[in-house]
Amino acid sequence: RGDPDVIMVGEMRDSETCSIGLEASLTGHLVFSTLHTNSAPETITRLLDMGMNPLNFADALLLILAQRLVRTLCKNCKADYHLTQEEFDQLVEQYGEKYFPKLGIQYSDDLMIKKAVGCDKCEKTGYAGRTGLHELLEATDTIKRMVMKQALVEDLREQAIKDGMTTLKQDGIWKIFKGDCDLKQVLAVCIV
Repeated sequence: RGDPDVIMVGEMRDSETCSIGLEASLTGHLVFSTLHTNSAPETITRLLDMGMNPLNFADALLLILAQRLVRTLCKNCKADYHLTQEEFDQLVEQYGEKYFPKLGIQYSDDLMIKKAVGCDKCEKTGYAGRTGLHELLEATDTIKRMVMKQALVEDLREQAIKDGMTTLKQDGIWKIFKGDCDLKQVLAVCIV
């Protein structure tokens, strides 16, 4: 109670809460909190807009995790679906042509994904449960310097991807190829 190692702040809603969380972090505590944004990089600009001191914020920042839930294809009735070349190219474009090769997936006549069908177990919806899409931004030295300079969200996103961040949409597309969800669900929850 008197000297916690870890502090959980329910949600960063205003500058006062941000200041308290930041101060706790700068005095050696591990601070976790939540915030409603569309992506991990947007969290940085949102907190700066709420009045966080850029130098102190950069010093305290470790990781930002963004997540969205998508409907999971029903394991009982999901069916194989052969992508057309055009559909495959759309997924590659959505993922980012520069980054897609790291998945090791190439178009072929044997390439299958899954599609929703519907059965009694899923009440004819084709979906059962939820799957998480995740985006983890690591506060590298470069990101921290950008926070200090109050960089634009687009520049932060670009650098985070260079540093190895997988975007929400990229994680969703990977999960399409794994057979967990479909493009309709991924595009419904991924704004950027």
